[in-house]
Amino acid sequence: MRVVFLDVDGVVCTPLSLRLSRILRRPVERQCLDPAALFWLRRLVRRSGARIVLSSSWREALTADDPYCRSILDYLYVCLARNGTPVFDAAPVFDYGGKGGEIAAWLEAHSCERYAVLDDHDCFADAPEVRAHWVLIPDSRGLRCREARAALKMLTK
Repeated sequence: MRVVFLDVDGVVCTPLSLRLSRILRRPVERQCLDPAALFWLRRLVRRSGARIVLSSSWREALTADDPYCRSILDYLYVCLARNGTPVFDAAPVFDYGGKGGEIAAWLEAHSCERYAVLDDHDCFADAPEVRAHWVLIPDSRGLRCREARAALKMLTK
């Protein structure tokens, strides 16, 4: 199995998507995602055959009792499914360590031949083996061609 670990903020939720949401007067729980980032994510998934595993802090809403937080996450899942990039799973959330350790724990529990991590922040100090698969996404513009190509190389090499 091939996997794309997906962060949301800065990757598919960008300054462009926030501007679109304001222009269209979309409530936070139904905010727009960056159409260009979604295009490149879809292309990456189709070309690599990878599955999406959510590694964003948004996954904390999976265990939240707050219906508002849950509705935001549910809408994200709907948008990604409509894009042809449905969420397959989510990395675990730990009270200790960082995102790198959470991704490493997911990898340890699942059979994965290749993976790429799309994130706008280096939060992998606790897992250098994960950092080697990290594709830095500029949070000023989100996922674009250059980053999608870099991730594709990791997934298909």
